[in-house]
Amino acid sequence: MLSYEKRLSLAHEAIDYLMGRSDDEMSQPVPNCPGWTVRNAAVHVGRVGVFWEEMMGCSPNDTEARNRALTTLKNLPEGVATDQLAQWAHSSIDAVSDDASRECYFSITGGPGNAGLWAWHAATEIGVHRLDVEAALGHTPAITAEEAADGVAYACAFFLPAFRNAAGEDPGRVDVGLTDAGSRRAGSQVESDSSAFVSVEGPSVQMLLALFGRPATDVEIVDGDLSVWERWLGLPAENYQFGTWD
Repeated sequence: MLSYEKRLSLAHEAIDYLMGRSDDEMSQPVPNCPGWTVRNAAVHVGRVGVFWEEMMGCSPNDTEARNRALTTLKNLPEGVATDQLAQWAHSSIDAVSDDASRECYFSITGGPGNAGLWAWHAATEIGVHRLDVEAALGHTPAITAEEAADGVAYACAFFLPAFRNAAGEDPGRVDVGLTDAGSRRAGSQVESDSSAFVSVEGPSVQMLLALFGRPATDVEIVDGDLSVWERWLGLPAENYQFGTWD
């Protein structure tokens, strides 16, 4: 597992990468996110930073935190410069760079969380958007297997369960094995009260992409029910999706 400080650093680095693309690169389509250009991905990360930051400052049990943050998000201007997007995104990471144990509202669980969870969320989600753009531009992914495995653990512990709660359904347990450098190691698990399950394995980076609903290669079903996996992969596109904005 990565440290709190490493997650903060990864989030800042991913923001710098996304916001540092040339005008020509910004106009390129992002196949992992149909309908998006690189500019749309940058806008998404910048604007969502404002959304996150408002909740980061709220008490753990503030039931209106997310609604207020959504209102702030909807009232942001469109067509802002890239440096403003970068400022919004970096500011959100700085907002949780104080104390990993500081309690606050955490949108993924819909209630109590802390700065450390926000850092884990940011490093993982912005890291996936970086992967999206790197693939779109033909750049070699910067993420390491260790960093991707940390993101897989986050997706299993918080990200996918949040989709399950939003959808009001439980596809079943998912057991994840990671295959990097020619060896297999235990990954993470999406826990479930259902008797249905699926066991999957694949390289850490590809598994991270798959768990975030992106196209992935070399991810294989090794046991259980294929329909459980297929249903999980459908949930990211059905919940918590923001628009392309500009």
